[in-house]
Amino acid sequence: MIRQAVKLALVLVSAVCVSEVQADGLFDRLLDRATDSAKSKADNRVNQRIDQSIDKAINTTEETVKCVATDQACLRRAKDEGKNVVLVEPNGSPDTMRCVVTDTACLKQAKQLRKKVEIVDETELAGDTLRCASTDAVCLKRAQAAGKKVEITD
Repeated sequence: MIRQAVKLALVLVSAVCVSEVQADGLFDRLLDRATDSAKSKADNRVNQRIDQSIDKAINTTEETVKCVATDQACLRRAKDEGKNVVLVEPNGSPDTMRCVVTDTACLKQAKQLRKKVEIVDETELAGDTLRCASTDAVCLKRAQAAGKKVEITD
């Protein structure tokens, strides 16, 4: 009888110990899942904010026309199109580079030279040369359609 009581006590003690270990493992897995979920949601929120900022910048660029104050035709065209006008200096500022938003080489060069970047449309760039990556088929086709030379950036 004493042997049976000792066996029963050992079984109960081992069952309690095993269930505590299993509960700790379950708690750890739940904590890991909650941590992973929180990280994922934070990453998603940051990416969403970045996307919103980029969309806002692009919309602002699309809704704005840059004109020299003395260029009446530009001012009139902007008014007719219902767009906002930003007045710029005729020759641009010496500490500013004009880049198309897709021209990463221009943007990198501006960063290296510590210059401000003025994002412009390709049609606003002076000259008869477009800067395109060799893999950018859309840019290469635009250059061909416009009859412009191409400077390969990569």
